Amino acid sequence: MGENHLLSPHRRPPRPANDHDGSITTEAPNVMWGADGAVIPTVEDGNVTLFIVAEHWNAEGLGWHVAEHGNRYAAAAALAVAVESAFGAVRADAARGVSLRHDHGSAFMSGYFQNQLKFFGMTPSFAFVRQPETNGIAERFIRTLKEQIVFGRIYQDIEEVRIAVRAYFERYNQHWLLEKNGYRSPAETRRNWMAGVVTTHEAA
Repeated sequence: MGENHLLSPHRRPPRPANDHDGSITTEAPNVMWGADGAVIPTVEDGNVTLFIVAEHWNAEGLGWHVAEHGNRYAAAAALAVAVESAFGAVRADAARGVSLRHDHGSAFMSGYFQNQLKFFGMTPSFAFVRQPETNGIAERFIRTLKEQIVFGRIYQDIEEVRIAVRAYFERYNQHWLLEKNGYRSPAETRRNWMAGVVTTHEAA
């Protein structure tokens, strides 16, 4: 049909200019994180929402929260878990200097969530409209999670989802071998980085 020009004329919305440099992987940890959410069906509790925060540097899962309502509070809870995981405490300016890449979903764009970013000393980094690849780290993390523990499974309630997500984060961070990490797990990549930082510090 297309080759013979038999399709009716139509317009597609213009695609925004691609302003990023083609790479969203950072050279060091705690430069940029990514956040995203996913809906997971259950038998007894209906659809529940999972929010995650992932490290752009090594694709490590830093934080997660599963809630009955995918609102701003649930999104902020996942962020707080990530901050505590990476910096050891949830306090003002704990994550100063970290950018958080997220889409334009209402939970992330809410005043409450943006104020939480400011409280932690973080800067929002908005994914480009109709360009999901700019939030590709978090999107890929969610996709892999769905392939491993959502598709083909039936969860009875929200607690079963939480148990599965907790186990997945542990398995993924400790054992998932990623090409971007030289076929090392996120946890091993971080351990190697920290060992190098300590060695450099001692040499200085």
